[in-house]
Amino acid sequence: MKKIITAIVAMVILTATATFANGTNKNNNVEEQVERSFKKEFSNAENTSWTKINDIYKAQFVLNGQVMFAFLNEDGVLLGTYRNILSSQLPMPLMSTLKEDYSGYWITELLEVAKENQTNYYVTIENGDQKLTLKSENASSWFVKSKLRK
Repeated sequence: MKKIITAIVAMVILTATATFANGTNKNNNVEEQVERSFKKEFSNAENTSWTKINDIYKAQFVLNGQVMFAFLNEDGVLLGTYRNILSSQLPMPLMSTLKEDYSGYWITELLEVAKENQTNYYVTIENGDQKLTLKSENASSWFVKSKLRK
């Protein structure tokens, strides 16, 4: 009986030690070149947490008080970033078009996606009958990416 209790205590201590060690390093599953590339690109990033989806790393972090997301491949190449924004942060032509053409809708999601030298905007809007996702590639007009009847 004494041996069983000793074995259980040892397992609990080992498990607690392993859990503590894993909890102190949020980046333990990130390749070194990926983390190095990220830190070079976003040197002021805070509270970074990582997830891996297939062969793509997703970093969630805070930069200048804004929660952002970055996607990098296994070689550390930045594939793109996105952040949630307010409608007041849209370029003026996009904001005007939303107000004029979609006045009976409310915004449920608004993203700014930056990839290479291009910034795209995605907005999900709804009314009582349908849910639309709009995309803008040129920062001056929207096109319907998807439409869903409620």
